[in-house]
Amino acid sequence: MVPHGFRADALIAACLLALGQAELWGGWRAGGDGPAFNGSRLAETVLIALVTLPVAWRRRRPVLAAAVVCVALAIHVLFVSPEVSFLAGLLPFAVMIYSLASWGPARTRLLGLAGVIATQVVLASQIAEMRSTGEILFGTFVIAGTWFVGDLARAHRQRASSSAARARELEAERAEWRRAAIAEERGRIARELHDVIAHSVSLMGVQAGAARTQLESHPERAREALHAVEATARESVRELRLLLGVLREGDPQPGLEPQPGLDQIESLVAQVRSAGLPASLSVEGEARAVPAGVALSAYRIVQEALTNTVKHAGDASAQVRVRYSTEAVEVEIRDNGAGEAARNGGRGHGLIGMRERAALYGGTLEAGSDADGGFAVRAWLPFEAQDR
Repeated sequence: MVPHGFRADALIAACLLALGQAELWGGWRAGGDGPAFNGSRLAETVLIALVTLPVAWRRRRPVLAAAVVCVALAIHVLFVSPEVSFLAGLLPFAVMIYSLASWGPARTRLLGLAGVIATQVVLASQIAEMRSTGEILFGTFVIAGTWFVGDLARAHRQRASSSAARARELEAERAEWRRAAIAEERGRIARELHDVIAHSVSLMGVQAGAARTQLESHPERAREALHAVEATARESVRELRLLLGVLREGDPQPGLEPQPGLDQIESLVAQVRSAGLPASLSVEGEARAVPAGVALSAYRIVQEALTNTVKHAGDASAQVRVRYSTEAVEVEIRDNGAGEAARNGGRGHGLIGMRERAALYGGTLEAGSDADGGFAVRAWLPFEAQDR
């Protein structure tokens, strides 16, 4: 895998190398008249490569790359020629100063800065144009300014990295919270399903006892009771499969009381209304027998949605609609209070629980702001629960 930025740095180094060699072998000088180099062309060729090519490693090995550039420049002005190319000498030197400040390790970049200053002293002592007070001050300003800009880039990058790390940490916390919320809600659903199954099994015992006592005297009644046992058993098997799909170890001992269903929604709406929230209920379609688990989930969805309305909607009213079709029951809870933003401000498990209940029976649930600015929850629950 190619390190971040290496291709760009390698391209810059190659361009500087090519331009430096062009200056050397073409006999021209960037930014001025006269020859760019006065020394041995072989030595100049090698030194140009040593000054320009380390730019490619300015992020991966900034201290080593800067050391190579500084040593090559010092050798150049001390032993080969006091003439230094801008493109193949001073510009790579400035790039290395920036790279040391921006990418250098905290423990060694100050050592690198000392090497840069020493190199600047050598250059000033050997190059006539750099010996004046003005040129010395200008060189000092360039080094300090370049270092300052690189240090700012380093600080900005560290802040961005810290922000990204914090964002990842928050996302991980949110995912963990969501997993915990789902696990808690599924445990609650499992306990309620246990109650449904326990009630169904108790009911089968009563029906089987009635069939036994009437088997000889009233065989028709006994047959009806056995049919009821068969239907209850099939429904209990479906509920048991769903229970096994959501059961979690360590759940507390559940109770054995029958759980509420669709026929208790009217009293639920009345309770909410007596608590101060104007609420109404409408039922569409012909009411029919609904599997106990589906009825329980519909009731809990309406209960949770009305609870959220009381908590978040403020001065509002709510409408509950229950619609029966041939294959499913639909419930819709709408209010004219605060919209979706208010619901998402807390970290409650309400919407998670409602979605889990709908998904448990192969249904769907939609929740969000309504067209009039209120909030709506719509759930579709099929009668035939799908095995998980």
